[in-house]
Amino acid sequence: KMYFLPAIRGKGLAKKLALMAMEQAREMGFKRCYLETTAFLKEAIGLYEHLGFQHIDYALGCTGHVDCEVRMLREL
Repeated sequence: KMYFLPAIRGKGLAKKLALMAMEQAREMGFKRCYLETTAFLKEAIGLYEHLGFQHIDYALGCTGHVDCEVRMLREL
């Protein structure tokens, strides 16, 4: 999960944190990064698309996030 208070949004912190997390995952041997979000979070979806995530039509496993109808995947 990643959430920033409105006061610090728009400073590039989410992008930096996401890039750091993906680099760490790559170093740990992961090949793909999967995320779920909700269509309500348009800014987040835009960031994920900018980072190379592609929309997919199905969940990868049972994550328990039943309200997250947007699923995205990116090769690392």
